[in-house]
Amino acid sequence: MKKHLPLFLANCCLQTYSQYANDGEFSIPKGYKLLANLKTNVIGKREWFGFILESKNSVIIAFRGTDSDPDWIVDAEVSQIRFPFIKETYYVHEGFSTIYQSCRDHIIDTFDQIPLKKKIYVTGHSLGAAVATLCAFDLSKHGFNVSLYNFASPRVGDPAFVNEFEKSVLESFRFLNIYDIVPLLPPESIYSPLSDQMYHYQHIKDAETFGIQTDTLRGNHSIYTYIKGVKDF
Repeated sequence: MKKHLPLFLANCCLQTYSQYANDGEFSIPKGYKLLANLKTNVIGKREWFGFILESKNSVIIAFRGTDSDPDWIVDAEVSQIRFPFIKETYYVHEGFSTIYQSCRDHIIDTFDQIPLKKKIYVTGHSLGAAVATLCAFDLSKHGFNVSLYNFASPRVGDPAFVNEFEKSVLESFRFLNIYDIVPLLPPESIYSPLSDQMYHYQHIKDAETFGIQTDTLRGNHSIYTYIKGVKDF
C-alpha cells in the first residue's frame, strides 16, 4: 500500500459528498481531469453519486455514502439478487446492486476511453464503499487493472461472492473504525419475512482498523472520522 494513497482516496470520497451538496460542484485534485459525473436512480430519484477522474498514470472512480432518505431505504433492502454482469452466479445485496446497475452503463461507456491496463483506483465511503466493491469486481472481471480502497463498508455479498472477489481483485483494502456500527450490517445471517428466506453475508478481506470514539453513531461513521483515522495510520 502506498503511504499517502489511502488518505488521498478518503479525501476523494469527501468530495463526493460535496458534489451531492453542491449540485455537481466539487474540487478536482491537482493533476486530474474530470471524465464523468455519476448519477444513480435511488427509489425513482436521480441523485449525484460520484465521479470518474483521470491523471497521466491512473483513474479514480469514487462513490458517496448515504445522504438522503431514499438512500436509507436502499440500505435496508437486504434481500440478495444475482450479480448480473458476469456469467457465473454470485449473490449480492439487492439495494447496493440496484444502485450500481443504474450507473453502470455510464461507467462502462467512460471506460471505453481508457487503456485496459491503466491503473484504476475504486473507492467509496459507507453505501459508496459497497457500490465500489461491486464496481471493482465488475471491472476486474472485464480485464481492468483495479485496486479497491473502501471506507466504512457494510457487507456486500454472500460467502461465494466474497471468495470469487478475493480471487479477482488482488489488491483491496477495507478501512474500519472499530466504533462504527455500519460495517456490522447487514448481519452475517438475516431472515427476510418478505421472501421467507435466510440470507448470509460476509465481508471482503480483513480490515485495516483504527479506533476513534466520538460518542455519536454519526460521528463514528463520518467520512471526516475516517480521514482522521487513516491520517493517523
